[in-house]
Amino acid sequence: MEWEKVQTFYDSEKKASKVASIIATTESRLANQQRGSQYEVETRIDQVGDKWQVFWRKVFIGNNTGCGGGCEACGDSLPKKKSKCQVLPFKKPSV
Repeated sequence: MEWEKVQTFYDSEKKASKVASIIATTESRLANQQRGSQYEVETRIDQVGDKWQVFWRKVFIGNNTGCGGGCEACGDSLPKKKSKCQVLPFKKPSV
């Protein structure tokens, strides 16, 4: 995939690096699906004059076909936990 360019220029490499980290986290959460396409987000920071600019791209890394759980079709259900709570019976008030 082609590199996307953030239009903002940053005064320091530290600010640009922080923005690149935010972009990588956000885009990877938006692009990846629980079951389906999986992407890795790459970022790079280039110096343009005395300013810094952030570039990013999504790289396809494969498909996730794993079980999402919940249907119990495969029989690999989790062991049931014993509850430590107790049900208290209530008596009906006598009239």
